[in-house]
Amino acid sequence: MKAFGEEIVKLGFPLYGTSGEHVPFDHLSYHVRGMRGIFLDMHRQPDKLIEVMDWLMPRQIEKALTKARAGGRKRVYFALHRGADGFMSSKQFEVFYWPYVKKMVQALLDEDFTPCLFLEGDYTSRLEYFLELPKGKILARFDSSDINIVKNVLQGHICIMGNVPVSLMQTGTSQDIENYCKKLIDLLGKDGGFIMAPRSAPDDVKPENLKAMVDFTKKYGVYR
Repeated sequence: MKAFGEEIVKLGFPLYGTSGEHVPFDHLSYHVRGMRGIFLDMHRQPDKLIEVMDWLMPRQIEKALTKARAGGRKRVYFALHRGADGFMSSKQFEVFYWPYVKKMVQALLDEDFTPCLFLEGDYTSRLEYFLELPKGKILARFDSSDINIVKNVLQGHICIMGNVPVSLMQTGTSQDIENYCKKLIDLLGKDGGFIMAPRSAPDDVKPENLKAMVDFTKKYGVYR
């Protein structure tokens, strides 16, 4: 990945940012307990889970800052996975997930980095929590959250990125892509604070559709 990044820069393209670290709940879910294990932990041994996450948090922050400093870019990307709607209740989110997101974000801001959050999955029911983050300091890429509600809750507070469906880019026409991008620009483009992008990694998309997204945004997404 490092070699790829260096090649991209030599070709004159900007990089999205440095890859950061996961918050403790995600890290433990991926690398230690597995999904079944950690969700059982929330019910069977919540105090021990919190104790482990509290121990892990400063270590995750230090790893993120070390990578960010070495990366040489101000934007630091990290994904939020298990905090999405459907994985846990709002009460559980407030205990096991959200406090650690805030700590990671604040640690990056304190070092003058820009946190770039990927809200993978549907975070529609969680959007108001993100109003607790400092205004004008965060970039958030939205996957399947209801983009109309995202606008109503968060526009003007964070920079909104997304939300062109990868499935549409895989199976639709260039005209379908232009129609969707027009809808997004009309909804979110006024007064700035919006970046057009696919909802998630554009795997196996039609090259002409990816080009259509870029070209149409350059043509239509102009402030008048």
